[in-house]
Amino acid sequence: MILAIFGSATPLILAALGGLLTERAGILNIALEGMILGSAFAAVIVGGMTGSLALAVLAAIGAGVLAALLFNLGTFTLKGNPFITGLGINVLVPALTVSISQSLYGNQGIIRPDGLSGISRIGGMDIFIPLALLLAVLLQIIFFRTRKGLIIRSCGEQEDLLRARGINPVSIKKEMVIYSGLFSGLAGAALSLGLGVYVPGMSAGKGWIALVAIYLGYRKVPGVVAACLLFSLAEWGANRAQGFLGVPPTLILSFPYFMTMAALWLFSVKKRKKVDCSGGFRVN
Repeated sequence: MILAIFGSATPLILAALGGLLTERAGILNIALEGMILGSAFAAVIVGGMTGSLALAVLAAIGAGVLAALLFNLGTFTLKGNPFITGLGINVLVPALTVSISQSLYGNQGIIRPDGLSGISRIGGMDIFIPLALLLAVLLQIIFFRTRKGLIIRSCGEQEDLLRARGINPVSIKKEMVIYSGLFSGLAGAALSLGLGVYVPGMSAGKGWIALVAIYLGYRKVPGVVAACLLFSLAEWGANRAQGFLGVPPTLILSFPYFMTMAALWLFSVKKRKKVDCSGGFRVN
């Protein structure tokens, strides 16, 4: 059970850590969904062609970084709205995967290459589980024990202070978007390589849930990881509940998403009450 929950939570944790980097730097990266899906697709395609797990992971990271570069181009170079740019990436990636799949395999559905290698395991765990936890610890250290972490947090809270010290906040934001693409690439690789197959739309809202986990975890690494595990537990429970409850399976499977919406609503209510109690004012 525990390994199943951690395995399911791993793509969420990796994507949420990437989103946390951009969030702390003052950028809302809603392109996580597209980054995960594109990376999952790239991992299966390259893994199937080469039979190499390492190359599959590198391809996934490359796809995530490429989407991040596109985000930077639209947001910073072309001065577009980051929300619109992110939405554009989320719409573009599924269309591209369909076109490439049709060109390479003659279908737009499930891709299960024969030459795809299975994920390496450590003590029964898939290798991405300890990697995600290690990166979470590393990120926590960077945020609160290094100068770089202070710069990242200042970028999202006190840009003028950075400019006064000769640091360009835009460069920091761009860098964090790239790292977010890297983390999302790992998330996509964990998702598709763990199953050994690519299914259209297999990200299934994980990018959006990762964003919710960031706020539910109060933009702190331990809280974000805990929120991802909570969502994974809900998903595991929903899968187990099929066949035991006299309700439609589709309704049971939607439970984790209802939980996501409820968590976001509770977070908003709690934050609003905190502002009111501290003597702040509310803008409706």
